[in-house]
Amino acid sequence: MKQKLLKLTVLSGVLFLAMGCSSNEPISQISIDDSDNSENGGAVSESSSSNKGPATKVEISFWHTFGQTIQDNLKPQISKFQELVLANDNVDLTVNLVPESNYDTIKEDISKGIEAGQGNIPTLAVAYPDHVADYIEAEGGQDGKYVVNLNDYINNEQYGLGKESFLGDVANDSLEDFVPAYLECGQKFTREGQYTFPYMKSTEAMLYNYDAVVKVLAHYKSEFQGAENAIKNYMDNLDWDEFMELCRQVATYKDEINPALAQAAFYDSDSNMFISQLYQSGIDYASIVTNEAGKKVGHIDFASGENRTKAEAMVTKLKSEYDEIVNGVHLFTTKGVFSTYGSDSFKNVESVFTIGSTGGSGYSLTSSFKIGVCKVPPMVANHPSYVTQGPDLCVFNNPALSEAANKTKILYAWKLIKYLTNSENNCRICLLGSEGYLPVRESSYSEDLYLEFLDAGEIQADIANLVRDQIGNNYFNAPCFPGSAALRKECGGIITEVLSTNDKTITSIFDTAINNATLMIK
Repeated sequence: MKQKLLKLTVLSGVLFLAMGCSSNEPISQISIDDSDNSENGGAVSESSSSNKGPATKVEISFWHTFGQTIQDNLKPQISKFQELVLANDNVDLTVNLVPESNYDTIKEDISKGIEAGQGNIPTLAVAYPDHVADYIEAEGGQDGKYVVNLNDYINNEQYGLGKESFLGDVANDSLEDFVPAYLECGQKFTREGQYTFPYMKSTEAMLYNYDAVVKVLAHYKSEFQGAENAIKNYMDNLDWDEFMELCRQVATYKDEINPALAQAAFYDSDSNMFISQLYQSGIDYASIVTNEAGKKVGHIDFASGENRTKAEAMVTKLKSEYDEIVNGVHLFTTKGVFSTYGSDSFKNVESVFTIGSTGGSGYSLTSSFKIGVCKVPPMVANHPSYVTQGPDLCVFNNPALSEAANKTKILYAWKLIKYLTNSENNCRICLLGSEGYLPVRESSYSEDLYLEFLDAGEIQADIANLVRDQIGNNYFNAPCFPGSAALRKECGGIITEVLSTNDKTITSIFDTAINNATLMIK
């Protein structure tokens, strides 16, 4: 199979926190039809640019975490969107792209803007749902004070999905065209609604050094006789216990692979490892419950009882596998233990398997050996359950602006979402602009560009087929509540500390993590 190294995205390290921020003074507005008093905030009259009169000026800010490659592909789409809006709505729109260095900084800067109350928040932003839960909590029960319920726009008779063909928003468009699990990410909050919208998505997959696996299986599964179909079928159907046995065989025959082999497998996310294996093992992770005061809050389901017993047993098993060193080789390690991602270890043949986000798979590609791709072996056979990842989009109401100003800005943020996620544009940004993200619409997978991408026979096409055909819709979406991001971090800490230390009991490590997360849950 031909392989190529994709151009890698380099995240910008420069913050332009002042650029593109909403002014405290309302800008010129499109006329609002005050006769419409629906929840949508009234209909906005759309006039053709052929009408007399100057275009209405509108400015929105879009805070993002995209690297240069994505930005280079995003900017032409935004320029075209601005042209379409001018031609069809007679609106002279400016979209200010504001780069943030990563998800943590964008969350911190938005939270600071909310806390300060001076209007320094974006109109549109890339967001993790966990972070949006904190923005919602900051509203203090005033629904919509900051975070916009997109259902009010999705279902609008005038500018909802499928209502504006000039945006590639075709008449038969509907939510059914979006992958259900990707939409669900924006619905798992403490109140009903759609508070984020999917943009580009990924999950976890396992890349493997095919050449090394063939060498090992010549001893371990000699009946395969090196047949590619037999090897692929075997790799596609591994469960965790079978995978650990394969890792033992890799360690046993390390001299045929690389005498410097340090670990058979490398897992990039300690948090995902813990949470995914909970779901795969049928152990409850977290939920949203109603407390005595009638408020919906987060709950740690594995904190006690049978779930706690099973969770500790699961981690105890992982600890025993980590501690099992064969021929000087760990069966697996993690980023938390190793303090770096597994891509370099994989490319240097210091590990044979690397488990991480399909959205970052480009970092692990090399021409030094043939690469195979398969599902992450599930903890329980025939019970696959995988995390959904990748950037969502969130729209903000800015209390420092007038109601009319917010209506206009929010409307054009929504129109931009529709344009960026139309079938062709979404396909294009994922295939040409990212390191391996996949489109969020079903129709994108029928686009000529996507079919050409598959026909090219690259490893990224294999990854896309894996996600579509084997993982399918076997996803979980954990609930999002104030403190859910802290809980996720503490779960990763459990794995890291259990694997890397021997002077604490697993029970005490669980106790500390659960207590720390509980303090952050509201």
